Amino acid sequence: MNSSFGNIGDADTHLTRAEMMFELDRFDEAREELGGALSSDPAHVPSLTLLAVLEMLVGNNEEALTAATAALAAEPTHEPAILARAHALALTRRTDQALRAADEIQQRAPESWWHNVHHALVVFEAKNGQDALDSAWVAVKLAPEEPRAHLTLWAVAGALGLDDLAKRARKTARRLNAAITTVGWPLGPALLRGRPDRPFTAGLVEDAPGAPRRATPTTSLPSGIRRLLRTAGGIGILLPVMVSLWSGGDVSTGRTWAGVATVIAIILLVVMWRRLPPEVATQLRVVADHDQLAGFGIVAAVVAPLLTGAFALTGAVWLLGLAVVAGLAAIGVAQLRR
Repeated sequence: MNSSFGNIGDADTHLTRAEMMFELDRFDEAREELGGALSSDPAHVPSLTLLAVLEMLVGNNEEALTAATAALAAEPTHEPAILARAHALALTRRTDQALRAADEIQQRAPESWWHNVHHALVVFEAKNGQDALDSAWVAVKLAPEEPRAHLTLWAVAGALGLDDLAKRARKTARRLNAAITTVGWPLGPALLRGRPDRPFTAGLVEDAPGAPRRATPTTSLPSGIRRLLRTAGGIGILLPVMVSLWSGGDVSTGRTWAGVATVIAIILLVVMWRRLPPEVATQLRVVADHDQLAGFGIVAAVVAPLLTGAFALTGAVWLLGLAVVAGLAAIGVAQLRR
């Protein structure tokens, strides 16, 4: 007999009943059956792996890590156990170990949508950011008709505040599988209730009992990015105003002041960028790549002070007006995405 979690050995009766209970979300009864299986065979890898997945779904992440580690001690190449341990490491905030485990997952099969999905979710749970989004994108490209790949992209993009991308992924996931109604967390262990060739969606429609909760996708930008847009946009508006006041209407004098003011503004913005927390810098890159409106706001914020510098070089007064417009656009995006 064959199980989603490996070949069934002497503990097959208990494991079969445990899987039935597990699929019905009767976790306590499933745990009891797994206890019986492990009493018969303490190193029974499929039972240990299923126990690890179950414990993560109810929020017992340390117990899940213990079970997954025991499974790998008995069979180091058992892939479901490798995936389960990686998720358990991430959920217990063992960040460095989780990232190494995620790299191992990806290296095992870089062209597998299943491995890229789990790499994305482990990295996301461990640290968020661009790497998780990239792997989710790869999974979608490798399996465009697989709803779980789009579900993963929806989850990662939504939690990062990339509303446009999350909406598109959500629409596709629902088109491919109408049973998927929202993102449940923790998503990685929920996906492990199935396997690449046999989806399991019952555990994906809502958060499992005791599971860590994540925010659903919203139109808001992270506060750090909104603050940066407002600051850069404000500088973009302030520079032309100051140049106009200082020059007294003389273009030649205005160009001199514009050059000085632009250099000071660029120095201030560079200092701001270097002092950004790493997570905000990562979010900024992700947003610029995947959210059209927010990307427009970021471009406007960067361009606004540079337009005053362009006036210093050319003397074209209309560039000062355009700098004000760009600054207002950056601030407008920040306000729209509160």
